[in-house]
Amino acid sequence: MSQVKESTAKLTGVAETLTITLYARSVETLRQDAILKDEKAVEIAEKLDYDFEKYSQGWVSQLGCVIRARVYDRAVSNFLQTHPTAIVVNLGAGLCTRFFRIDNGEVQWYEVDFPEVIELKRKLVTPSDRYQLISSSLLDAAWISKINRAEDRPVLMIMEGVSMYLTASEVRTLFQQIHQQFSPVEMLFDVLSSKRAKNTQAHDTVSKTNAQFSWGIDNSQELETWNVGIRVKEEIYYLTEFAKYPHRLQPWWLKYLTPILVPLYKKSGRILRIEIA
Repeated sequence: MSQVKESTAKLTGVAETLTITLYARSVETLRQDAILKDEKAVEIAEKLDYDFEKYSQGWVSQLGCVIRARVYDRAVSNFLQTHPTAIVVNLGAGLCTRFFRIDNGEVQWYEVDFPEVIELKRKLVTPSDRYQLISSSLLDAAWISKINRAEDRPVLMIMEGVSMYLTASEVRTLFQQIHQQFSPVEMLFDVLSSKRAKNTQAHDTVSKTNAQFSWGIDNSQELETWNVGIRVKEEIYYLTEFAKYPHRLQPWWLKYLTPILVPLYKKSGRILRIEIA
């Protein structure tokens, strides 16, 4: 008897983009030369009624997603090495499976996303005392009261593949709420350049959904002028790692242009590590 798969019909607009990152990690895991191993992503993808085939030609996005995910994994793991009992809040978590990849047995982990996303995720993973799912839009401050903040446990917030779907005003409001309720807090999130954020239709996978990019930023230090206690601690140009995988580039001759293209495009997508105090 074939397995009845979980419906994804409620995943529309921005919510649907979670299928892109899930697809990227699941197909990567099945490669012999995988950059990232995520058996949980494979398990979840197999349980969904979704046409992942529409992303099959999006090799740039697929490679970029797994490189980005690995950078996040390392950054969060480094934080937990110093603060093993920390609180990690994953904003716009989608079907992220990072907890299952890097859980140290002590971290308190929260995942926040749209009600329709959390409803689906509860059918696919099992929450626990240390791994909790919160049903809420990031723009609804109600999620904040669900975080059990302890003074002796530092907080790390992560927001992977989310900021570009918010407006500048929405990002600023979110950071203001975080500043008011959680500071001091460290945060990891990725951004697009303003030029790239204006061209959703050129994206090889997001263009297959109804989602639209809304915000990008070229000078990260501009965040420090928002008067919400932000200090930019690090910029990680993860797209430069494409140069490490010339055999993955298509068409084949693109690998010869990598030394030229990487410096030109490295700022189009980057991860920021900031402090909000």
